[in-house]
Amino acid sequence: MLALFKAGDASAAMCPRCHKPVATRYEHRTIQLARTRLRVRDVLVPVCTECDHMVAIPPQSIAQLREVGIGK
Repeated sequence: MLALFKAGDASAAMCPRCHKPVATRYEHRTIQLARTRLRVRDVLVPVCTECDHMVAIPPQSIAQLREVGIGK
């Protein structure tokens, strides 16, 4: 079963900026994926609590990105 997260939830992940395992918190952010000019608002993502960098895109947010044409 897929875990569903909400804003404020905590987890852990490998931060691509800190290069180490870190604690994360889920927040709604405007994101722009590499190789596109599309910006998507209010996407729920985990954010590193040390450097404030987005660390991943959870599976539950993929459908929102597909709605705007990313990943088609």
